[in-house]
Amino acid sequence: MTAMCDVAFLLLTFFMLTAKMKPQEPVAVDTPSSISETKLPDAGTLTILVDHEGKVFLDMAGQHTRLSLIDSMNANYSLRLNPEEKLKFTIAGAFGMPRNQLKKWLDLSPTERAQAKVPGIPADSTNNELGPWIHNARLAQFRMKQEGKVSEEYVIVVKADKDTPYPAIQKVINTLIDINVNKFNLITSQEADPNKTKAL
Repeated sequence: MTAMCDVAFLLLTFFMLTAKMKPQEPVAVDTPSSISETKLPDAGTLTILVDHEGKVFLDMAGQHTRLSLIDSMNANYSLRLNPEEKLKFTIAGAFGMPRNQLKKWLDLSPTERAQAKVPGIPADSTNNELGPWIHNARLAQFRMKQEGKVSEEYVIVVKADKDTPYPAIQKVINTLIDINVNKFNLITSQEADPNKTKAL
């Protein structure tokens, strides 16, 4: 009995020390339900979050990819980020603000960042900043794959609230189509398939 307790505590300690903490999402998204049983990969996803107000946020896996992304965005759009701010971006989690507000957001403490009210990434036809973020993120992941740091290219997923206005979702879909992304997944919560339900 003593040996079993030792093994149990050893396993518990192992899992506590090796577990990775997932950054908290900036918005609570209550996804619509569906009967789809397709499972997404645990890693290698580029997630587009759309809250119930239609604000758009972006999150991606992989610190190497995030660093490569912010390097290219900093060079292409003169974000004026220093190396410390770039490093903060690699561990910041999801973000959702215009490019010109990114530096100010990264200068906040992690607690202030989590509480900050942000307007979302612009995705309008006249001011679409979402497209360049997604395009450069995919290029960054491709570079990481070529260097052998990741094994797969990004799987793009859209996670929207069930109360999100349809035009906001349409803007995201139009943005993906404009940058030649024709394959993406919509995240839903699981519900029972009525075709598989047995009559009582």
